Amino acid sequence: MSRYRTLNLLFIFVGVAIAIVGKVRSGSILLAIGAAGYAYLRYLEAEKKRRIELFLPLLLALALFVVALTLPHAR
Repeated sequence: MSRYRTLNLLFIFVGVAIAIVGKVRSGSILLAIGAAGYAYLRYLEAEKKRRIELFLPLLLALALFVVALTLPHAR
């Protein structure tokens, strides 16, 4: 699982870096994918599984993804 966690963290950091450089839409999409994957992996590794700990981060990542796709003039 650590390989997938590292990959998701890489998506998050690359997404933030791309967004800072000026490609907001691409950075937000990478950030949303990385955040969703990281939240899912954390949920799988948790001892006590509460649904809110899975659904809330996934909904936030989905909202970021939708906003990234609907940006009018993102570069």
